[in-house]
Amino acid sequence: MRKLKNEKGITLIALVITVAVLSMISIPIAVNMTGMREFDKYAGFKEDIDILREAISIAYYDKNIENIGPKYEGNKEFLNEKQNGETVKSANDNDVYYAIDVNKVNKNLYVNMEVLKNGEGNKNISSSATTYQGNDDVYIINAQSRVIYYVRGVSYNGKMYYRLNESFSETETSVVAGIAVTGFNKTYVDKYGNKAKIPVGYKLSENEDEQIVSKGLVISDDNGNEFVWVPVQNLTLEDGSSATIDFDRYDFNSEEQGGENTESESTQIKDGSNTDYFYETRNSFETASAIANGGFYIGRYRAGKTNENIETVNEKKGISTYNNVTKEKAEELAENFDSEDEEVKSRLCSSYAWDTTLKFIETTNNEEYLTKNATGISTITTGASEVAVNNIYDLGYNMYEWTTEISSNEKNIYTIRGGVNSAESPITRKQHSNSGDSNIGFRVALFLKVY
Repeated sequence: MRKLKNEKGITLIALVITVAVLSMISIPIAVNMTGMREFDKYAGFKEDIDILREAISIAYYDKNIENIGPKYEGNKEFLNEKQNGETVKSANDNDVYYAIDVNKVNKNLYVNMEVLKNGEGNKNISSSATTYQGNDDVYIINAQSRVIYYVRGVSYNGKMYYRLNESFSETETSVVAGIAVTGFNKTYVDKYGNKAKIPVGYKLSENEDEQIVSKGLVISDDNGNEFVWVPVQNLTLEDGSSATIDFDRYDFNSEEQGGENTESESTQIKDGSNTDYFYETRNSFETASAIANGGFYIGRYRAGKTNENIETVNEKKGISTYNNVTKEKAEELAENFDSEDEEVKSRLCSSYAWDTTLKFIETTNNEEYLTKNATGISTITTGASEVAVNNIYDLGYNMYEWTTEISSNEKNIYTIRGGVNSAESPITRKQHSNSGDSNIGFRVALFLKVY
């Protein structure tokens, strides 16, 4: 074997330097690995709650969730913790929580939900259990707000997270009247402590009378379209009294309930003047959005159009009402109003949105608005009648409006609300065919993303 001349071994100094350099390199790697593990845990937590929300909204969309699992009687101290400066417990919570039994949820689904990353407790709940006091690796849900919490919580970037709500990272102080919200939907709190979510791209009115939830909080986009917040929450009124508004269908005054429609699993509402009844399957997205966000938005005005683009609707005052349109076209136009925004979805008013709006009006001591007769004069300009309540114009009095509610009448299966003759009021429900008419318009509603 040939021997190399001048061959030398590694020196001690070189060895020390080498070890030091390797140590310096390994520190960021170790830190990054820890950060990755934290992120993976946080991502799994978010994915779990998204899966649970979707599954529960479908399986229990219009049902009480008392049978979703045993009553949770374990650790609740985390509800009083702070998540990015705001109390973890939702303001809409009551005192009843349930541990989510994923097996029971799956029984109400056509396709089983995906496997959860966490929540071993949820996977091992006994079918006969009436209460749960097990370990904290469990997702629980509030009976009233339907907010889902992860009792154990996850740590990410030095903060603890127990439920999904991106508004935690920026509280109501980030909402400035007249300045459009950016990033994600922000929470605004009025002087009575009532909350409203201001969606991305929209701004709170600079008019003080339009900044109070119980009086009709108003927002607008960059194009001047205006919407009014309809609260679905515990509401404090100006006189100091309180009320609770639920996202639901209601029967008012002359209307009466006629049992349950088995197809839609919704209450049949009859008008005393005929034998037809009205019903509607509850939309799971609308329901989840209204409950989780504490409300939704309804167009301040009836939808309008301009000569420049009749395929685009507006929610502005003093423009031509968008009438002579079929129900199907009205639904398409409403959904296209804000179809590309991930933070908010536009829809044609459902009976749930219409009735909850009327309930809001009734609750805020404006009962007479619900029974006041129509003028009998069709208004073809938005907001022209100057009849407004809670900053909302023309829900009745001068024109009908399409909704997504269904009539039992086989020939006239669609439903219009409001009224044009002297015997009608904003409560009015009437069946109609899909044909358009000069005295039928529609209104856009906005439902916000559920984080």
